[in-house]
Amino acid sequence: MEKMPFDPYDFFGYLASGLLIAAGMQIVLGFPQILGKDLKLMDTLFLLLGVYVAGQIAATPAKALLEDLIVDKLLGRPSVNLLREKRPLLSGALFPGFYKPLPKQVRMRLVEKSGNEGVSGKGEALFLHIRYCPRVLQNEKLMQRLDRFLSKYGFSRNLSFTSLATGSALLWKGMRTPTPYILSYGATSIFVGVMLFYRYLKFFRQYSYELFNVYAGD
Repeated sequence: MEKMPFDPYDFFGYLASGLLIAAGMQIVLGFPQILGKDLKLMDTLFLLLGVYVAGQIAATPAKALLEDLIVDKLLGRPSVNLLREKRPLLSGALFPGFYKPLPKQVRMRLVEKSGNEGVSGKGEALFLHIRYCPRVLQNEKLMQRLDRFLSKYGFSRNLSFTSLATGSALLWKGMRTPTPYILSYGATSIFVGVMLFYRYLKFFRQYSYELFNVYAGD
């Protein structure tokens, strides 16, 4: 069977984020008019194009906020956390799975191998060395698994961001013009965004976990 020309997680992730943005805009701003409407074929095609573009646009602030700021600056990247001896107290209690380290023997083998190849310490330099070393690049099964984790954590990250942003806008709208269902929608959207953030952290960690285990075991 020929490989699909796009990744379903990637494609539908953008559509899901865009649809959520469009629905939130209709409730908060009054446009575009899509909810409860009998859309014709051309209307539907233009809507799909619009929400896909909106999802693509939302991916940029989603990465900037959730990955480059919250994860990179506050929680720490998996390339660091997987090699920790102990997890931090507060963030470790909030995100215990994200801080679970590699088994000690795996950590020792990984540090020894990377040290023999001229890379010491942990973090992004170690991650990039392992990710692009010839043994990893030539491992087709591993590369396929990594692609799946990349799509899944991108899907969860982008939809988490749009859920949190839409939920916040709905709560703001509901407090300005008190309407019970808007407040309920807003609270639900924020709850979903938080749960999706945990899913994002799971798959983001699993990407490096899979990569480091294979590298250490080679």
